[in-house]
Amino acid sequence: MILQTPSQLKEESDNEESSEESSEEEDDEILDDIDDPAVGDAPDQIVQNPFYEGSDDDKSGSDDASELEDEDEQDSDSKVEEGPDDIDSDDSDFDSDDDSDDSDDGGDDMDDKNDEADKGFNDEEDLIAALKSAREKKARDCPPDIKLKESATDISFHPEENIIAVSNLLGELSIFSCSNEENKALKKLKLHKGGIRSIEYSVDGKHILTAGKDKTVKVVDVETWNLMMKEPLSHPSPLYSLAPLSNGCVSGDEDGTVKFWDFRTKKNTLTSKRFDEFVSSIYADEEKKVVIATSGEGTIQSWDMRMNKPDIQSEVYDSELNCLSVVREGTKVVVGSGEGIMYIFNQGEYGYHSDQYPGHPDSINSMIGVTDNVVITGCEDGTLRAVHLFPHRFVGQVGHHGGDMPVEKIDVNADGDVIASVGHDNRVKFWNIGYLEKMDYEKKRKPIVQKSQVVKKRKLAEAVARETEHQLPSSGRVNKKEFFQGFKD
Repeated sequence: MILQTPSQLKEESDNEESSEESSEEEDDEILDDIDDPAVGDAPDQIVQNPFYEGSDDDKSGSDDASELEDEDEQDSDSKVEEGPDDIDSDDSDFDSDDDSDDSDDGGDDMDDKNDEADKGFNDEEDLIAALKSAREKKARDCPPDIKLKESATDISFHPEENIIAVSNLLGELSIFSCSNEENKALKKLKLHKGGIRSIEYSVDGKHILTAGKDKTVKVVDVETWNLMMKEPLSHPSPLYSLAPLSNGCVSGDEDGTVKFWDFRTKKNTLTSKRFDEFVSSIYADEEKKVVIATSGEGTIQSWDMRMNKPDIQSEVYDSELNCLSVVREGTKVVVGSGEGIMYIFNQGEYGYHSDQYPGHPDSINSMIGVTDNVVITGCEDGTLRAVHLFPHRFVGQVGHHGGDMPVEKIDVNADGDVIASVGHDNRVKFWNIGYLEKMDYEKKRKPIVQKSQVVKKRKLAEAVARETEHQLPSSGRVNKKEFFQGFKD
């Protein structure tokens, strides 16, 4: 320990007094530099908040300024809740002096940041809500797909009930009950040695007609599941198509032979060989006493049921005619070709078409009328399309089969609001088409007619045309225009 003399102690006390006097003089100078008398009692040292962005005057604020800032924070909280109109009105209240204006500007910056934070939070909540809604199971408007072990060859809806029959390549017939919740397998029968080419429910729904590759037509009772006739109805060649009658049916085979059958007598009433190739489809109208068939050689043929004889045959077209349907109360016959062209024939005038509608990118394999002016087509590219005939408009794509596998058969249920289709993807797919009754067909585009081009250019044009086709609600795909619509705002 070092001892100090009295003289040294006196000098230290004098130095302390002089330092205190100099500090008091500095404090007086700082107070004199402050213009605002309201902040005269400010502390000697001010600590700046690193998260606050204000003016230089705000950095040297006083207790009153801090009170104003507290009021601004309360106002900003209320402004976020009240909206932008209230923010403007609150800003007009603070215009007394420069310091308060600067503090308001800082408060506005904080308000903007709070608004941005709240907006981001709300956007995050909306995103989470959208993801949750996407995971939730939505109410179905049509039955789910039926997965099959073997490739289906044909389908047929019951004329009154929600039941569908499905045939396959193994000669088996499967019966399913359909609902929007689930499909249930009801029965499975082995009927033919080879594959079943065509099936149809009878007009009253009490029997199922099957046409097989084993050259026979069989009739099954849907109550007992027994064959109606012990001896099957035979053809000279494997069967290809069927059409039911009230007391019989009409069948066609691979070699172009068409036979009329009467189930009451269990005999053949007419045999007609009018084609050189397979009979692709048959339509029968007992009220008008006419039967019409299409063929792989590119012709259609009609039969007069009153006279029980062939009637009119068309000229030969460039490609096979695969399917047909009727519209306009049976006064128009629509035929689909392998070139993607639809030919329109007037009733009783089957020698040559009255109109033709090109535009399909590939072969039309199946067709069914769903309204008096709209048909659904199933194409080789795996797409189902809705086509309005008068005027001619491609309404859009109804649905698709996986892997662009060809659509082979289409049928519509008893209510007319659901169609089913089969292709090569081992699935029976269902599509709700109830919206077709409410559409404005005048606004739909005309078909794209492909002119004669080089093969590569034509294929490219067809691919572009498919990309621009309108997607209907049942297709499950989003149109480009609708997808980017949300980014316009």
